[in-house]
This record gives sequence, C-alpha cells and structure tokens, in this order.
Amino acid sequence: MKTIAVTKLEKLVLEALAKGMYAELGFSDVGLPELRKDTGLTNKVLRGVGSSLVKKELVSIWDREGDWGVNPRDVDMHIWYLTPDTQGLVDHWVEEEGLEKVMLVENN
Repeated sequence: MKTIAVTKLEKLVLEALAKGMYAELGFSDVGLPELRKDTGLTNKVLRGVGSSLVKKELVSIWDREGDWGVNPRDVDMHIWYLTPDTQGLVDHWVEEEGLEKVMLVENN
C-alpha cells in the first residue's frame, strides 16, 4: 500500500474525486459542480486546493480547450482527473486493474 501525505482539504477533495470515478481506469466526468456538492467547499477554495494538487502531480485538470461548444474559461466545465499516483484511491480500479492501493494521511 502506498501512502501519500496531504492536507485536510486536499484529502477531502481527493476522496470526493475518487468517489466520482465510476467507470473504467482513467475516465472522469467530475468537475467543480460535483466537487462543490460532495465537499461543501466554495469554488475559490476548490480552485486553490486543485492548484496545490496539480503542483503535487496528484490530479490533472483539463480545461476542454478545443471541445466544440465548451468555453475553456468556464471553470465549471473543466474535468478533474486522478493521476497515476492517486488512481489507487479508487477501489474498483485497484481490483480490476491490479493497481497498488493508496492511503491518504493528513500532514499537519
């Protein structure tokens, strides 16, 4: 089992993001609206946490640049993805794909 140290807010967001991964490995349709609902955090806080997680290479965020009919500046349309380092948070991916399980621990 791999352990990753994160802040309390990062843990909250990563767990909510992992909960939203219902399909095959790597697929996501989770964005700010879903994360707001699941965490109770504001856009401002989520964007800050997201920025931190991107810098740590624990998530990636696709702005959907080039998608027909999508404004890449509309942050509610961006899709959040777990990176290979955090895909082990999704139980069915661990079982189906043989990924190493990931456990998040809060650093203070």
